Amino acid sequence: MKDDAEGQIIRGRIWTGCKDKPWAEAVGILRGRFVHVGDLAGARDALTDAAGRSVVRVEDWGDNLVMPGMTDSHMHLTAFARQSLYVNMLGINSLDEAATMLQARAKEVGPGAWIRAINYNEMAWPDGKRTPPTKEWLDALSLENPIIMSRYCGHNHVANTRAMKEGGLWDSTDPCVLRGEDGVVTGLIIEGGAAPLIEAAARECETPEKLTAAMGEAVREMASRGVTAAHVCDAATYGLGEEIFTWQDLYEKGKLPIRIVCFHDRLPNFTYRSGLGNEQIRYGGLKLFLDGNLGGNTAAMREPFDDKPDTCGVLNHTDEELFSLLREARKRDIQVQMHMIGDRAIEQALDAVEKVIAEFGRERLCSEKPAWRFNHVIVCPRDMRERLARLKDLIALDVQPCQAYTDRVMAPLRLGPRRARDAYPLRSLWDAGLLMAGGTDAPMEIENMWLGIWAAVCRADDDGALLPYDPTEKLTLEEALTAWTANPWIELGLGDEFGRIKEGCHADFTVVDGDPFKRSTMDLRNTRHLVTYLEGRAVWTKQ
Repeated sequence: MKDDAEGQIIRGRIWTGCKDKPWAEAVGILRGRFVHVGDLAGARDALTDAAGRSVVRVEDWGDNLVMPGMTDSHMHLTAFARQSLYVNMLGINSLDEAATMLQARAKEVGPGAWIRAINYNEMAWPDGKRTPPTKEWLDALSLENPIIMSRYCGHNHVANTRAMKEGGLWDSTDPCVLRGEDGVVTGLIIEGGAAPLIEAAARECETPEKLTAAMGEAVREMASRGVTAAHVCDAATYGLGEEIFTWQDLYEKGKLPIRIVCFHDRLPNFTYRSGLGNEQIRYGGLKLFLDGNLGGNTAAMREPFDDKPDTCGVLNHTDEELFSLLREARKRDIQVQMHMIGDRAIEQALDAVEKVIAEFGRERLCSEKPAWRFNHVIVCPRDMRERLARLKDLIALDVQPCQAYTDRVMAPLRLGPRRARDAYPLRSLWDAGLLMAGGTDAPMEIENMWLGIWAAVCRADDDGALLPYDPTEKLTLEEALTAWTANPWIELGLGDEFGRIKEGCHADFTVVDGDPFKRSTMDLRNTRHLVTYLEGRAVWTKQ
């Protein structure tokens, strides 16, 4: 951001995110940082030059809430942007609707062109219509196109025969390319097995010009929701690769309204340590996927799924592989974010972490930031919570409370009532002292922080009825806001620089339309923003 010698004052109902001084009347900003947080007179004094001349402009937001900019602690930014380039099935309610969308795209692109559909979720469809797509169903559409459909979770895919053959998977021996008892491919693909098909579709659909335009629109949408930063995950083997050069192009043109911290699903082949980059785009660390997901019955469980008793899901790494990766990351002071949904995956992660601690020594691992970030932790029974609590100084949690809402039909079917009570724990982990950061997992979920905040605070269905989990596992509004503002930066060891309205911090903040603290908690998910600032400059304003 360019330097700006002019100061500014922001008035309003200001929630600072600081425990010792949560509310303020006004803030003073100079050269992109807060220089005063308190009353209006103090702000004016702080921004008056030596000759006594006022060099400030004042913006008064009245009774609207001014708050720190929000951070999405876990998302896939490029995949979120790519949604506009593919057939986006988010919100459809049946295979009939899916067929109509595929037929329309086939007519648009012509015979032979690749078609990729994303974000279908059969478990969100009405009763009686929850039949997932299959290879046979796709083939019966008689479209002259290779087609791959990706479930909203990103871990499960289905392709037609033409795509399987043209993409080189018909004769694949990859265990993620599923086969029936007759040895013939089913068209169902799990985890990273669909990468060749996803890449084939991308070569046709993702021109540099189209992707840059889509990315620009995506980050503007995020800014419109009060987001000033995102922790994104580069996972090319899942079709979730991040286009770092595109971000940098936007940044260099002054068109990147958010900060980006990127985690990669491989250790870097250079010797730099975490922090590589600048204050707007930086390297975060290593991203690992320990298991699959609940929707596809691939989350690693200690007991079989209730609705599929022949499987306990999938672990993507052996214990030895995982320990080796964590050990190497620790040697290089690289933070590791680990995807884990099932209790067996959480258990495997804890076993590996404890083994690393035994080798390195606990004191050597205690630094300015947690060594490990446990992502999702959806099925987390009491014994796992107790083990996590014992490591609270070394582990942080990246959670997506919106999934408790979007999974409300599917999760109880997969887990059964006993294990469902242990799903999506928030209150018990918060009270155990674990650092918790909020995210969306977009585009698998809607990129809307307030949907997650609402889900964390209300833990309810659309009509206010409690979700089928432990109803006591709620957060307060202030705790939820902290999870989306200060905590993601504390995870990175940068809590004194970002995430709060505090003297010395970067002036990244947003103004809410109204005051969520004074509204019904059930209305939180409808919260809208008026303006979002980065370094004290408005990077998005409601028209």
